[in-house]
Amino acid sequence: MGALWEDIGFIRWPLAFSLLAVIALAAFAALRLFRAGATPDLPTKTWLDAILFWGGFAAISGVLGTFVGFIVTAQSIEAAGYVNTTLVWGGIKVTMLSSTFGMMIMGLAALIWFVLQLRWRLLLAREPPEP
Repeated sequence: MGALWEDIGFIRWPLAFSLLAVIALAAFAALRLFRAGATPDLPTKTWLDAILFWGGFAAISGVLGTFVGFIVTAQSIEAAGYVNTTLVWGGIKVTMLSSTFGMMIMGLAALIWFVLQLRWRLLLAREPPEP
């Protein structure tokens, strides 16, 4: 796992922060939504939407990491001249890691958001209408 962490490059830090933010926000929102007497208040909705924001940020960061990785790979190939295709595809594989992890974080965030959003809407449906 250590080599994979190093292979992702500098973009691993925004990805790791995004993952931690998604997990922390999900835990906080879940505590607010599943406690006794929970209500569908606006602050909770704001925390829910922040989960999607950080998931999206992870996806964008992953794509940015891939673009930078492609540029570095292209520069390395250009500097080396002729290279083995195995080395080229190995470099391309490494560049795709950041997008893969960014999309995985986005998928996790979307799934968590959906479940918590469903709970929020069910609480909202139980609220008596205001006169």
